[in-house]
Order: sequence, then C-alpha cells, then structure tokens
Amino acid sequence: MRLLTIKKSFLFVLFSLLVWTNSFASVTMLGNRIIYPSSSQDKTLIFSNNDKTPALVQIWTDINNPSSSPDNADGPFAAIPSIFNIDANSKQIVKIVYTGHESLPKDRESIFYFNYLSIPSVMKSEAEQNKLMLVVTNRLKIFYRPNGLSGSSDNTINDLIIKRNEKLLTIKNPTPYYASMTTAIITKANKKSTVEIDMIAPFSERAWPISTEYQSGEIHIQLGLINDYGVEKFRTINIL
Repeated sequence: MRLLTIKKSFLFVLFSLLVWTNSFASVTMLGNRIIYPSSSQDKTLIFSNNDKTPALVQIWTDINNPSSSPDNADGPFAAIPSIFNIDANSKQIVKIVYTGHESLPKDRESIFYFNYLSIPSVMKSEAEQNKLMLVVTNRLKIFYRPNGLSGSSDNTINDLIIKRNEKLLTIKNPTPYYASMTTAIITKANKKSTVEIDMIAPFSERAWPISTEYQSGEIHIQLGLINDYGVEKFRTINIL
C-alpha cells in the first residue's frame, strides 16, 4: 500500500513539474460531466488518445478542492484503473465506483469532482530539442443522484424562479437538482448586459448585482443552463 502511495505521489509531482510551450490535450474524456445514479454499481467512462504517441493518465476525485492531488484526494469514488497507459490513437475504458460509507442526502443531488492528468511519451527528436511540456489537470463535476427524486433534471431551467430585487438578479432553485448556469443576458430596449452566473445548489437561492439602468422598467432575461448531456439550454422571461 505504501509503495502504491509513493508511486502515485511521484507521478503527480512529475506531471506537475513538466511544462511545454504548447498545452497537451490529446487525451480526452467523452462527456463534460458525470451523472452517477445511486442505484448504479459503477459508471463507465471512455478516454481517447488522439495523439501519435502513447500517454500516461492518472485519475482521482475530491469533495471540493481545486488544488487536490492523488495524495490528498478525498472524493468517495475509486477509479479502476486509476493509473494507466493509453496507446496512440486508441481508447481506454475506466470505471468509477462509489465507495462512500457516509450516507448522503436522499432528497437532493450531491456534488464531487473528478480529475484526470495525462502526460504524453516524449519522442527522441523532441527530447533532443529540450522542449518543455505544459500538463493541464482536467476537472469535471460528478453529480451523485439519488433514486426517486421529484421532477426531472431536464426541466430544471423551467422550474427556476427568477426575480429582480432592486439591485440584484435573484434566482431560486426549488428543485433537488444542481442548476449549472452559464450566463444571463439582460435586454432593455436596444441595450444588453451579460451577467456571469454559475451553479445553484438544490433548494437554494443566489443573487448577482445588475447595472443601474436594468434595475427598473421592463427587461428581458435569457438564461443559459448546461443539462445532463453537456448541452446548453435556454429560457427567456420578461420582468416588468
């Protein structure tokens, strides 16, 4: 067990120290989010290497730590395999398994984060040129979804309650699903303003400031939300 820990630490440190003039993104995962139903024994993920050389990939999960590493990974998921080689122009199947022992809420989703780091094999010609490599950690959301939740995640954008409260745009999420918001475009007459909004937890409310000219009078608001399939959906409302 200690040997495996040392191996994981060494790989992560090695990856972190390498910097290239061009970022490496040849290894990709199908999908940009992971939905994990509570009834599932595991979830299958597909990785692809579109480069001409093999690559080494390492996976870990965390609760909410953007600076996490394999050493301090605290997410309740195990990846099988968690470290693997992927050949050039090939695919790799990975399964993640929920390993949490603490009970999670059964009336709403819980969120965790999935990280994967890849490093390509360096060809002899490139090594001789003393090139530096920039390796980027890819980070995706894992939504742990209990069975039997009310409503439908696909209808979340229509269930949101949007209000203008003086200087604020307030959005209430009355659903048991996370609302992965993107932007709110506010239009008044011929003027537009974009408000950068983000995720709203289940059964919660968030507010964002809006410019003075949009604080009164009739406005139109177009909301963007990313659904389970990574597709952006839109909804437009009028506020008098």
